[in-house]
Amino acid sequence: MKKWLIGSLVLTGGVAGLLGVSATTAAASSSPYLPEHVRYVRLKKNMDVGFSQKSGNHYRKLLKKKGALLEVTGRGGTTIKGKFVETGGFTSGAVHYNRLKKLHYAAMDPMKTMTIPITKANFKPVKLKAPIRTLLFQQGTGFKVASKEETLVTTPAFYLTLDNYLQYYSAKDIAKYAPSGLYKSVTGRNVWKPTASVKVHKVTVKGKTTTIDYTKPLKGLPNRKLSKGHYRLKIVHNTKQHHQVFFPDGYTEDATWTTYKVNGKNYYVGESIEIKDYLDE
Repeated sequence: MKKWLIGSLVLTGGVAGLLGVSATTAAASSSPYLPEHVRYVRLKKNMDVGFSQKSGNHYRKLLKKKGALLEVTGRGGTTIKGKFVETGGFTSGAVHYNRLKKLHYAAMDPMKTMTIPITKANFKPVKLKAPIRTLLFQQGTGFKVASKEETLVTTPAFYLTLDNYLQYYSAKDIAKYAPSGLYKSVTGRNVWKPTASVKVHKVTVKGKTTTIDYTKPLKGLPNRKLSKGHYRLKIVHNTKQHHQVFFPDGYTEDATWTTYKVNGKNYYVGESIEIKDYLDE
């Protein structure tokens, strides 16, 4: 039996960690069941997918139940008698911080291979009904260089979790995890403690507009009060893509983003790739 690591679906760290999904041609062509662009799956039965949950000072194995939503973080493969069998690694995805901080994943251990067979019997591909989930919404019209020209500006941000929470981060707090806001979206590996959060009770998508309803105003967001105990965010996507190259002190940033109106206020979602400046070498 021959084993190898094929590639990564969702890279982590810096910007690349959130650019989306990628896999090698070998993995894609050998596994027609789960296309390379699939980022989320649901379990078709109770399974051990390499999760452990903290209990006291120890971690205990966590059996995930049928129907659980999982984020695919990487793909590997095994050949048995000349036949390729694709395997994968998984996380919970970007759920609420209080859940995320208690979880550990086998897929995060570089010494362990991703051994869960990605088969029709185990998983069902999922396309999120609300595509804005996990996107990091940053306040403003797009990336900008700070006045001192040392780095890009870090602004307040928020995102909608997979388990229906709005998590808000002040500029000071988001700077601890994503300085300059270089992340496009958030994954199960990004254990970011929010400045504040609120439970969402309804998410509606119609065309380029997503409506989020919740019961308490969230400080830092442009909450719209509809009635007592009923607040709303209306998020409208402008699909025009923006691109700009910035030259902060000592390096170059190649940034792309799209803009949104959140209850009429400007927000953007994007990523920026640092390009090493060889001119000074």
